[in-house]
Amino acid sequence: MKEKIGILTCLNSNDVCTRAGCLSAFWEKTDFFCGYPKDTELAVLMTCGGCKEMQPKEPEEDPGMQEKLERLQKEQVTTIHVGVCRMKKDGTECERMIKICRIIENGGIRIVRGTHRE
Repeated sequence: MKEKIGILTCLNSNDVCTRAGCLSAFWEKTDFFCGYPKDTELAVLMTCGGCKEMQPKEPEEDPGMQEKLERLQKEQVTTIHVGVCRMKKDGTECERMIKICRIIENGGIRIVRGTHRE
């Protein structure tokens, strides 16, 4: 059975990001996608729910996040790669992304922090 993977990005990055770097790295099997077989399926492109100003509920309390996890499981996604947009301007990882990754990992799906090199 071929492996199904997904990419998680920051909703706020929509203003400047086309996802071209993530997709190119996936299709060319470079950077963080090295080692995947050619028939690996990109089954999911998803974003976080946004920052607290946009989405006041924490990821653990957000029914939408639970729906996303259930869909990932239904689609038999084995791994989620998280884009560089998970990093804040100060160089630390976004706390909400950390929580989302924890929820996904607790759902039995592997997290890889990275898609492409900057």
